[in-house]
Amino acid sequence: MNTSTKKGMFFYGLHNKTFLKDACEQYWKHEAEEVIHRADLACNQTFVFTHRWDMERCETPITFHDKIDWTYQYKGDFEWTVNLNRSRFMAELGQAYWLTGKEKYAKGFINLMKDWIKQNPLTEEEIQQSEATQYNVKDTWRKLDSGIRITNWIKGYFCVKESEAWGTDEEKYFKESLCWHGRYLSVAYTPHDRQSNWGFLETNGLFQIALLFPDFTESEEWLRLAIQRLKVMCELQVFEDGMHNEQSPMYHHEVLHCLFEPVWLAKLNGLQIPEKLRNTLNAMFTASLAFVKPNGHQPMMSDSDHTDIRDVLSRGAVLFNRGDLKYKGYPVLDFEGLWYFGEEGMKTYESLESQPPSFNSIHLEESGYSIMRDDWSADEHYLMFDGGHMDIIRAHGHDDFLHFDLCVKGEDIFVDTGRYTYMENEERRYFKESFQHNTTSVDDRTISHYQNSWSWDQVAQPVQHYWKSDPSFDYVQAGHNGYWNLDDPVQVLRQIFYVKPHYWILVDTFHSNENHEFKQHFHLDENANVHVDSKHDIVRIEGRNGINLNMVSLDPVQYEKETCWISRDYNQKRASNKIISKKEGKGLTKFITALIPFKTKQEPDLSIEKIDVWSTRGQKLSDDQVTALQVNRGDESEVILFSHQGPYSYQFDNTQMTGDVLFVKRDQKNEQKCIVKV
Repeated sequence: MNTSTKKGMFFYGLHNKTFLKDACEQYWKHEAEEVIHRADLACNQTFVFTHRWDMERCETPITFHDKIDWTYQYKGDFEWTVNLNRSRFMAELGQAYWLTGKEKYAKGFINLMKDWIKQNPLTEEEIQQSEATQYNVKDTWRKLDSGIRITNWIKGYFCVKESEAWGTDEEKYFKESLCWHGRYLSVAYTPHDRQSNWGFLETNGLFQIALLFPDFTESEEWLRLAIQRLKVMCELQVFEDGMHNEQSPMYHHEVLHCLFEPVWLAKLNGLQIPEKLRNTLNAMFTASLAFVKPNGHQPMMSDSDHTDIRDVLSRGAVLFNRGDLKYKGYPVLDFEGLWYFGEEGMKTYESLESQPPSFNSIHLEESGYSIMRDDWSADEHYLMFDGGHMDIIRAHGHDDFLHFDLCVKGEDIFVDTGRYTYMENEERRYFKESFQHNTTSVDDRTISHYQNSWSWDQVAQPVQHYWKSDPSFDYVQAGHNGYWNLDDPVQVLRQIFYVKPHYWILVDTFHSNENHEFKQHFHLDENANVHVDSKHDIVRIEGRNGINLNMVSLDPVQYEKETCWISRDYNQKRASNKIISKKEGKGLTKFITALIPFKTKQEPDLSIEKIDVWSTRGQKLSDDQVTALQVNRGDESEVILFSHQGPYSYQFDNTQMTGDVLFVKRDQKNEQKCIVKV
């Protein structure tokens, strides 16, 4: 029975209960079954972390047959401990209670709540003394986990409080713990939190306590504090391009989630908040839309898993009435979206006209991500290039300067290797260093210097970044200064030219005075087969569902095939193949590679060759000065010119043009000339 005082309006209430049960059964039966399964386990003190947004997944169930050890570490991994204490299972116990009507889930919630409170007391003295440890009091009272935990408790509470098992004592225990969480979170906030995803995850908890439980004496002040913090963090942490400044898709979405909940709750309760919060959230949804892969997943860059983000986009579509977000979302409002928006939200989503985004390719200026695509279909080509700096706090960032992901006809070909673990070991180092990204290396040295799991030394900085997009092509380039500190400094530049939707030209150049060994690294989807034809300098890649890619080198290279690891989820890894192309040289050393996609038995009628280039005085120029490629495709052809000496005036193929990167496209009737970069 409900013995509580008046509270703010939550995402759902009793008026939603029947709708939620029926809608989840009709549209999201599998997701509902997963929630009920994990709730069943939690009732038996068994815990597993398999929700798509569990930040550190673990599919191995751990059972406590007697007393729960809330500090337990599975295989020595503290991330298991923090997942346990973030308590997503408390929200799912509430959901399972409404979905099934079974009292055991309400009782399970109560038992776990009381056990956690009993085993993990907190005092004011402990809070104040924890300043030296950034207010992380102990393993079960870290500020980040406390912010997440209390929002999960609140979600479960608004379901189980209607149970006959919920009485005066349960309300008292719950409210007392809420109050301690509020007192703790109001104090446990540092300048570093202000700049970190932690701040958002903590402040979401404080905001919800203050708004939904106004009977606490401190609630008004907590709410003012939470809103102020959210505004400042929006200004500090989110770039104008909408990307969170840790530049990790995974943590971008964690921050987005912890801004979405306060913004939506504020609207539900008629609470005025700074417009900056809504505008920032909307921009973050646009960034998510910009980098979503054809299959609806996020790229695995910078401590990210391959999580399906269509649920995120679907919720953004409802909140901001955006048909472009729906276009890449689910056909019906997602499982959690039903709980957030209810029947009215589902109707809004159904009536919202789905429409392709106003852009295809896009460059996110501040974060440095460039995304090339020819359309928004599920079988589109997709390339995401990282030409930006390492993340602002240099924690979740990987040494992935100039890395790119590539999908052909919607299928993964080149992928980021993922993260796998946060434990301080060689595997953590393996997945973070530059060798395990689709980038380049010099003399087998990393680009930046790995110190430990959460810090770097001599962090490289991007240079020479440039982007241009046109209906017929996309072009991006960037370099970095990571090898400027060698005894013989090396200048690095990567250029990618996409002739839509036919092929990509990848140009990697290195300038040095002395001899060095240079390498390109390419990590393949786990299901791809690869065949190296060293005689013809071709790598043939057979991907999923009859999708293929030929890597054609226009200069002699030495190919090696190695085994690598791909981690699509935390705690999971699978063996895959890696291609290394390498050569030695000094002065100007370059790799010119064509990436040609096609479907099985449909190899394109395409030829590519270098052509001669002359100066305006009629002097034939060397390969060290300029590279011009002619590509013939049936009745169409292109010439792409890359200057290696800066902007210059060139004569080639009966054409004279001036610039650094030049493009000529011809068919039987038309000719298009473009100075891509001066």
